[in-house]
Amino acid sequence: MAAMKSPNRSSEDLFPDRQPWDVAFDELTVSYSQFWVLAEGGDRGDVESAVPEGDAVSGHGTAAGVPTQASRVRIGVALSVWDEAPPDGARVYLGSCRIDVPERELTLVNVEGREPGPSLVLPDSGIYEVKVWRRSADETEQYDIRVWPSPGR
Repeated sequence: MAAMKSPNRSSEDLFPDRQPWDVAFDELTVSYSQFWVLAEGGDRGDVESAVPEGDAVSGHGTAAGVPTQASRVRIGVALSVWDEAPPDGARVYLGSCRIDVPERELTLVNVEGREPGPSLVLPDSGIYEVKVWRRSADETEQYDIRVWPSPGR
């Protein structure tokens, strides 16, 4: 992905203290100022309930809604999974939520659902914590989404 993984931005740059279990870098076109982290096998109706409010992440069931700054924009995304709580990301913290992941796979989707974003297979199914940071560089919105198993799940 050009926006988050370029010759001068590597996984080590994004995660300087320690590395995630796995990470997917990709780009996605977003409309209506939002996109979602959606668990495969979940209820797509959860997307309608996980609408971000203001500049904060919102979770419901199997979906986490993430707000964007621009109404229609091409974004860069790093979606990473960790064995335990990850270190904090950089720039603007958009919040956290919990989502249910019944079939171990997460995908990013836009409002239209026509352009699937990156997918990431998790080590196990269950309840996961989600934290999101936004960074802007050269008018490009970039999102750092970190997920890990919820304690006591």
